[in-house]
Amino acid sequence: MTPFDKAILWQQENSTESFEEILGWHLGHGLVYSTPTTFLLAHETHYDPESNDMNYDSPPNAWFVQLAAATGCANPIREFLRVATRPQPWAIWCRRNSFRLHAYPWNALARKVRLS
Repeated sequence: MTPFDKAILWQQENSTESFEEILGWHLGHGLVYSTPTTFLLAHETHYDPESNDMNYDSPPNAWFVQLAAATGCANPIREFLRVATRPQPWAIWCRRNSFRLHAYPWNALARKVRLS
């Protein structure tokens, strides 16, 4: 199963939003990255570390990785950090079915995945 297929399946099984809706939104407003080993959707947002929440009313200071899938040894977060159009102070995502945001300082995450 390709990362693209994995992403479609995960979205169908875990969200009320269709894969086509979020893909279309990210094509116009975010980042879509697809290779034979990695697929991801991400967009810029504002993250408030005190409330651990994000909003779209303030200037962006974070990337939110909405959907990521990989095959083999591929690390989708490493690939995301490599291809994001511009670094932001934060990288955030939710794990599996959780709505809890996991936030990491961009530079610390880049060191963790051995990108810098």
